Amino acid sequence: MIVSARERLILQYLIEEANQEVTIKELADVIDVSERTIHRDLKNVESLLKEFKLELVKRAGIGIKIVGNEANFHELRISIHKQDYKEYTPDERMMVAFCTLLDHQDPMKLQTLANDLGVTTATISHDLDKMEPFVQEYGLTLIRRRGYGIELTGSEEAKRKAITSLISNRFDVPDFLRMVRENIDRKSTNKIDSISERLLGLVKKDKIIVIENLINQINSRLPYPLADSSYVGLVVHLALAIERIQRGEKITIKEEYLDQLKDSREFTFAEEIAEKLENTFNISIPLDEKGYITMHLRGAKLRFEGKLDIQDENVEIAYLVQRLIEQVEQLTNNKLQDQSLFQGLLAHLQPAIYRLKQGMKITNPLLQEIKRDYQELFEVIQQAVKVTLPFDKVPEEEIGYLVLHFGAALNKKKVIRKLKALVVCSSGIGTSKMLVTQINNQFPHLTELRSISAFELRDIDLNNYDIILSTIAIEEISSDYLLVSPILTPQELERIKKYIEGKGLEISGISSFEENNPKVELTLNFEQFKDFTAKSHVLIQLLEDMELFKIVDRDDVSSILKPVSKRLKEKGLVKNEQEIVDALLQREQIGGLAIPETKLALFHARSETVFRPGFHVLDLEKPRILRAMDNEMLEVSRILLLIAPEEATSEELELMSFISASIIESRESIVMFETATKSSFIQYISQKYFKNFVQNIRSV
Repeated sequence: MIVSARERLILQYLIEEANQEVTIKELADVIDVSERTIHRDLKNVESLLKEFKLELVKRAGIGIKIVGNEANFHELRISIHKQDYKEYTPDERMMVAFCTLLDHQDPMKLQTLANDLGVTTATISHDLDKMEPFVQEYGLTLIRRRGYGIELTGSEEAKRKAITSLISNRFDVPDFLRMVRENIDRKSTNKIDSISERLLGLVKKDKIIVIENLINQINSRLPYPLADSSYVGLVVHLALAIERIQRGEKITIKEEYLDQLKDSREFTFAEEIAEKLENTFNISIPLDEKGYITMHLRGAKLRFEGKLDIQDENVEIAYLVQRLIEQVEQLTNNKLQDQSLFQGLLAHLQPAIYRLKQGMKITNPLLQEIKRDYQELFEVIQQAVKVTLPFDKVPEEEIGYLVLHFGAALNKKKVIRKLKALVVCSSGIGTSKMLVTQINNQFPHLTELRSISAFELRDIDLNNYDIILSTIAIEEISSDYLLVSPILTPQELERIKKYIEGKGLEISGISSFEENNPKVELTLNFEQFKDFTAKSHVLIQLLEDMELFKIVDRDDVSSILKPVSKRLKEKGLVKNEQEIVDALLQREQIGGLAIPETKLALFHARSETVFRPGFHVLDLEKPRILRAMDNEMLEVSRILLLIAPEEATSEELELMSFISASIIESRESIVMFETATKSSFIQYISQKYFKNFVQNIRSV
């Protein structure tokens, strides 16, 4: 298939707007040409559509649209994406020029770049004018001097971020590695467009496959498995790092920040990855590079598939999540105290906050769709984020992912279901949640609705599912599936209904939630009883050990903690009183511990010097000004102290998580923790723990 650059833009726009008519004027404005030019180009477009058994329908006074079945639309999309074209649009020329300059260590002549792109020097010079502000977003500078040439300058870190971002923006996550493998093995006869080829050329394809195998061995042992997009991002990052180390390019990190990274649990995995890479490629990986691998692991989006406990390193994030939910509740006048929303946001915000602190970019391929289809909610989340998160500016890409989480919670309904469905998504836990919730609401007779990524398909028995829906094209799949958009339109919901009916499956006869969920008596099997008993023993010990300290005339945090640590050592709760003070002070240096809009601070740490977990309360006779979790300074009159062994048991960690969550659960709970006596704490925590246990048993 051969089409001009303009014709490609017309086709792509008409495909994107396939559910509605588009006027000639709208097309002309989008492509920046005259209406007469559009009319002329449409003649060739009509002929091309016939090859794919599609039709261009024109309605006078209304507009034009492409009509036909989804399979033919899919073939057209693939053909456009993979065609071998030489004529670029202005934006594509800019992209190719950017790739070319990123790949060159020395300046290039303007004429050389123009020849490479098949245009005049005047045209490429105009493209470079448009490129300058674009490259500045990545922290790079475009140098253009007569007699010298054209060059991209900037830090090695900025160049790597630019390359990774360009690849992420161009490729669907599951397609990237498949395309690389096919390109190496020559298994596919499908051509990819020359821009994709240029981007793939920025990293050596053989390195990518070797590195992917290494990461695959480690991924399952990470604290949380990497989401697909982050998995690919890490592979690309490492391939780039190896290649540029071999070329003599070096990356640097500030020493104090590197020291913080070395204390994180991800650094251990970064060292293991680096060691494997050194042995495989026979190179030496500097400490700074290991730091950047750690940054990537910590900044990655996490695939959330279950409960994420509030632990030592994320209690501040949990507080921000709670505040964010409360803000959205106020702005939307909806109650959103949903555990799955809280857990999903906790999993998403922990790496998101890290990305924002480090200025790391993230891509969101659904951003325009989200802004178009959820405009009001997008504005609400933007407003809530501005009030809640301690950053001057949060990128729209991050806002978009939060919209998906809240959109899923706002649409959530309790229903009874009958059929089993599998949903395949390419990226983002929020995307999956939004799609699953929409399907759940519209088709309430699904007994199981499971969301997976394309990477997980090989481990799934597809015969166990009645229907399979996918937001991406899936190759090498034996089962029938329906291709859908991540954000369902009314037309696509109708297509899903027909798809289900076409398979002879029932989708009618909805009954109420109450009718199908009669009240049941609480029953406890032996394993549940053992679990409750084991955790209860830990909780009883923790509450019996708890002390409420009155701190008088202490000038700094260290002097406040010392008498407490001495008492803890006397009681046999810690091995070394100075070590626990140091651990708590070190934790304070990482980030603020005061809880905004309260008189509380939560000091917490896990340390080898701790024998068993402890929860204690320090009342300050003289309130102190401490840094809060939102980076503001706050007056604190009570410090809550949570400590746990470095190698704490799962029961101990769960209880510490439970107490942390209880503090920020509601305005009432905060008041209780601000004012309670020891006996009040014991009563409140023990009753709340038992109530939560009963609720969890009933929900199983």
